[in-house]
Amino acid sequence: MDKGFPRDPRELVDCLADPDRRFSAYQALVALGDEALPAVREGFGHDHWQVRKWCAMCLDQIADGESLAALVPLLRDPKSDVRLWAVHSIACDHCKDGQGCPVDVVPHLIERIEVDDSVRVRRMATIMLGTDQLDVRAVPALEKLRGAEDAKLRRHAERTLETYRASGLIG
Repeated sequence: MDKGFPRDPRELVDCLADPDRRFSAYQALVALGDEALPAVREGFGHDHWQVRKWCAMCLDQIADGESLAALVPLLRDPKSDVRLWAVHSIACDHCKDGQGCPVDVVPHLIERIEVDDSVRVRRMATIMLGTDQLDVRAVPALEKLRGAEDAKLRRHAERTLETYRASGLIG
């Protein structure tokens, strides 16, 4: 990190808007860990969508219950890249050090599958329902995806349903 690079978490969050400083700022925020979380949560409301996206990405590596709960509104962000990372970060348990999410994410993932206009977000929600969030409530939405236009989305849904069958959640 160069001497002119900020160390304050709020300044680092602002650097996420700058494409030349974005990745270094992200790395610095993750390295700060829990100390960065208040600034990351504030970044969820930033006017620049890249800041919201990269703050959501931070929660894939560092998180606490308060921050994961604060991530929920980003699941409906106007920018699909923000929604994609919000879906991943709120639902991915294995990237975090045992930090459980206080939010019942399954209904949010089902909603993304059913209403999101981005196929990438719908794919991510489907994948998350087949990895860290196995739940029979998702089965009807996953079965509907068998008729989806997007071939990758159909494959992800079928793999997820296979995981459910193998785990004994469905017959």
